[in-house]
Amino acid sequence: MKKRHIFLIIVFFVGIIFVSAPAQACTLFGAQGSQYVAGGGTLLVKNRDWHPQEQRVLLRTDRGRYRFYGLYGGPKGKRRLCGGVNERGLAVVSAAASSIPRAKRLALPHQGRMSQLLANCASVDEALRACQGMTGLRFLMLADATELVVMEVGRDGQQRVKRVQQGTLAHTNHYLEPDFVSLNENYWPSSHQRYDRITALLAEGSKPFSLEDMIRFSQDQTAGPDNSLWRTGSKVKGTQTLATLAFHLRAGQAPEIYIKYRREPDEQGDERVERLHF
Repeated sequence: MKKRHIFLIIVFFVGIIFVSAPAQACTLFGAQGSQYVAGGGTLLVKNRDWHPQEQRVLLRTDRGRYRFYGLYGGPKGKRRLCGGVNERGLAVVSAAASSIPRAKRLALPHQGRMSQLLANCASVDEALRACQGMTGLRFLMLADATELVVMEVGRDGQQRVKRVQQGTLAHTNHYLEPDFVSLNENYWPSSHQRYDRITALLAEGSKPFSLEDMIRFSQDQTAGPDNSLWRTGSKVKGTQTLATLAFHLRAGQAPEIYIKYRREPDEQGDERVERLHF
């Protein structure tokens, strides 16, 4: 067989592997206001989906003005913040824009970190001001006791922000804002199925929601191992749900914090649950 033919065959099969590989993913959702949240305030939840890896929950006191709890993923020395909440009741979580090829995302400038927001901002208003100039294709969901916000960051630092009082929000890993839909290059069934499922649960669920209701939503497995909100994964080292972060934020009260996670990669089914306070 000629070398050129062998090369084309290799390229073909590599292409198949690349296209069929599951996207790295997360599901973000929440509710705001007394009509939607039992006891008032705001509920915010993130399911973190990734290949199995180490995770740690840390109380950071050395990053700025405020202490914050954060979930960090990855080996020691290379851990990155996946979401958290600070002592003033500001919560911030993120999701990857997996509808854009990873190589393209990494090639663009990436400025602005969640840790800076959590360490130095006391409210959604302050955080949004601090987000001006943020770049990097990604999605953020922010919350305090009075407001729930989702932000889509597009090319050249363009942003689209949806702010909700008395309502619900959800996001997965593809652009939803009309101005940004054209950015979606990859279609990942999981992202769309998870988005449809969580929006249905939020629309059809009995309101007002409690923190326990939102935790129950986060554990939903109706769409199977790869497309459910809580993903067990069809491959041992494939994309799985590694953690759930859930916060209840109320005016004049310390945040109620729930984190379910595995510390080590092989702890699937043996996740630990921590209910924390400042």
